[in-house]
Amino acid sequence: MITEFGNAYQRTDGYIQITSGPNKGKLLHRLIYEECFGSIPKGFCIHHKDGDKTNNNPTNLMLLSKSNHHSLHTRKEKHPRWDDGPIGELGGINFLSAEKNKGLTMQEVADECGYSNVSTVFHYLDKRGLKWNQL
Repeated sequence: MITEFGNAYQRTDGYIQITSGPNKGKLLHRLIYEECFGSIPKGFCIHHKDGDKTNNNPTNLMLLSKSNHHSLHTRKEKHPRWDDGPIGELGGINFLSAEKNKGLTMQEVADECGYSNVSTVFHYLDKRGLKWNQL
C-alpha cells in the first residue's frame, strides 16, 4: 500500500510498517501521531483506542506510558507466558526470533511489547524450554 510517508505493508502483528524512503522501518501509527501531536516521549507508546491496528485516524490514537499500556492490555488478556498476551498475538517464538535477528535485545523487545522489564519475555521462553541465545 502507498501512504503519505512511503510504501507500506501490514505486518503479521497487524501494524502497518513503512518500507521505503526516509521513514523506512517506522510504524505508520507512530508517524501519524507525531505529525498531529508532536514527538513521542521516551518510555511512551501509541495505543489504538478501538483495538484496530489499521485504524490510524488521529482521534483513535492515544499516548500512554509503556507500563500503563501494558496494564490496559493485560486487564483484557492473560499473561503472555500463557500464550494470550502481546507476544502470542505477535507470533510468539517466530516474532521473538525475528526481532532478535534484527539485532534487538531482549529489553528492546520487551519495551516494544509494552513491558516494563524483560521478565515477561524471559518467562515466555522459559515455559517453552528455550533461552534467548537459542532463538
